[in-house]
Amino acid sequence: AGQLFRSWLRIDISHASIRALVEGLGWKAGAIFVGLVTFRQFLFLPSVVVLPVGGIVFGAVLGTLLGAVGILGSALLKYSIARALGREWFRPYFGAAVDAFQQRAAAAGPLIVGLATAHPAGPMSPVFWGAGFAALPVLSFVLVVSIAAPVRAFAYSFFGSTLLEPGTPRFWVATIVLAAAALAPLAHPGVRERLMRAAGRDLPPNP
Repeated sequence: AGQLFRSWLRIDISHASIRALVEGLGWKAGAIFVGLVTFRQFLFLPSVVVLPVGGIVFGAVLGTLLGAVGILGSALLKYSIARALGREWFRPYFGAAVDAFQQRAAAAGPLIVGLATAHPAGPMSPVFWGAGFAALPVLSFVLVVSIAAPVRAFAYSFFGSTLLEPGTPRFWVATIVLAAAALAPLAHPGVRERLMRAAGRDLPPNP
């Protein structure tokens, strides 16, 4: 359907045609993209789908900047909603588990928020909701997300900027960098052990 629609509009998918379309929209193109990244969860669009589009449309540098702004906006939105609701809103549904969750989220602190945000496959949304729910200091939350968001945004924007040039050295560099970043946590024995336990297999203890 997309191919037929594109042919009917006589849209040529290339760097030149996409850039021409973006330039025709002006500042609205960037605003639309930031809005998509910010509200993507409510649109059922994962970041792995949305962020590479920034690289395709705007290039790696501007795509990184806009993607990072969108991630920060999304983080603040979820944090603010969770902070406003507060743990008492959840207590009738989850009882004592609410206090246990708050303690764990507070103990994890900004470090976990930063790692989950920066890592290409990190679970950002649950961490943002949890940070607001645990009432982490807002300045620490904003600072760590502001530092980590460009890391994730660059990984996907750089990759997206090469998707119209498959097979080129730049494409393979972007692909290897993204894959290496996504798989890097598996180098930690504790991460592997947790994954195997989640899969239902017991591993011998680490020496």
